[in-house]
Amino acid sequence: MSTAILDVRAARRALQNARGKQKLDLILNAPDPEQLVQALPAEELYFALLDIGPDDAAGLVAMALPEQFRHAVDMAAWRGPDEGPRTGEVVHWLKLAREGETDPARFRQKLWALDVELLGLVLRRQIVVHDLTEEEPPEPANPGLAYYTSDRRFLLEFAGSAEYASMRELIEDLYAEDPFSAGRLIESIRWEVPTELEESARRWRDGRLRDAGVPEFEEAVSFYARPAGQKAAPAPLASAAQALLAPQRPLLETALDLLSGDELERAEESVVYAANAALVANRVSLQDPDEVRDQLAQARATLSLGLDLLSSGDPARAARVLVESPIREVFQAAMGEAYRLQTRARTIAAQARLPQAQSTTVLDEPLESALQALLKPRPLFHEPGQRRPRAFGSRADVARAAALLDEADAELALLKALEIPPVVLGAKAEEAGLGPAVVKASMALRSLVQSQLDEQPFLLRAAAGEPAPKPAGFDQKISDLLEHAPKTDAGNALTTRLRTLLLR
Repeated sequence: MSTAILDVRAARRALQNARGKQKLDLILNAPDPEQLVQALPAEELYFALLDIGPDDAAGLVAMALPEQFRHAVDMAAWRGPDEGPRTGEVVHWLKLAREGETDPARFRQKLWALDVELLGLVLRRQIVVHDLTEEEPPEPANPGLAYYTSDRRFLLEFAGSAEYASMRELIEDLYAEDPFSAGRLIESIRWEVPTELEESARRWRDGRLRDAGVPEFEEAVSFYARPAGQKAAPAPLASAAQALLAPQRPLLETALDLLSGDELERAEESVVYAANAALVANRVSLQDPDEVRDQLAQARATLSLGLDLLSSGDPARAARVLVESPIREVFQAAMGEAYRLQTRARTIAAQARLPQAQSTTVLDEPLESALQALLKPRPLFHEPGQRRPRAFGSRADVARAAALLDEADAELALLKALEIPPVVLGAKAEEAGLGPAVVKASMALRSLVQSQLDEQPFLLRAAAGEPAPKPAGFDQKISDLLEHAPKTDAGNALTTRLRTLLLR
């Protein structure tokens, strides 16, 4: 038994790290693919199918248990809180289940696992029902889109030809599995009000999602609240960022490895709940595999940072925190650090913008990208050299972001010492006809040197399309200006960065 559990856990981890069709290959190459599919939590199977592409995974849909299939429909068919189920999505998933299934009886079990209210709503939108026990058979408006049920009790007129074959198959499958219940379902849609069907279907679906660890929106948003009673901590110095090394693997994964049995199961359920909260709070489209994958990864990174903070980086303590502390508190601890950095970033941004600028600042890269990532509603860390920002995943990330903010402060201090702060650069930019987005500190330094060499008043000059030869004395002048940078670790880092940028 324990070996089987370990195998499933290893497979789940491999699926988590795989992308797209790699997931499909991992499952199909398992010793028993169907056993693996049915051992996966319903939400993990759905996200795997989404990543693979449902159209390429009909065989996996067929392997799923009826409750796993129902969860997929719950996730895929309902797009928004104020939008009812999409008939096309329900029919699409039923097609996938039928396409991959060799045993019709197993498909019908999946079909009847869906709420009768949902099935009734789907049929109600597509057909007009005539009860032949109460009226004479009418003349169908379009005989090609009319269908008599197998018990000859109902004449069904379909609204359009697009889904005629699929809907007819659906009705035949309903009758094949349970003729009595199918007849009652067809009869009910004659008088059921669509809004009542939708509301009932929504209640059943929302209840299941709560049981599966998907919180309501208000609860999900609370994960991103600032932790109660949090005190602002001093920002780590650049030297601290150098001394604090990021763990080789996320602390969350290390902590989970130290757990077993019921504790592991409870911890994994908590992690899933936090990840689902991130999807709900950020209104992530559950039909976008890239967005879902990115948000789930960010949620796990945030939990790793929370554990890092609450355990001081000790894996054993982190494992106990994961078991004994509410998962929301772990998440909020991490967000508290991100918000602390964001508060500082807002102050710097206000000082670093030209008067006419709305969002961009005079900071050079990578300081500008780091600042803008922190200013997002959910603060992120834009690591130098990386294309996209990401969630903070460790105390080392926090320290590195703080060090970048220290450099941003140092760059502003340098401009002030040279008497060309952003308020002055704003006026000079207007004189030169330059937009605020192109005015950077390095450009101001280059322009200042050029003006001094020309023995002219300071004038902002945009960089030419082709790099011009540096005039005599340029390098020395730049070195002289950089001497005005603060004599701190951040100032030294800034000097090195600007020297490389300006003297190359």
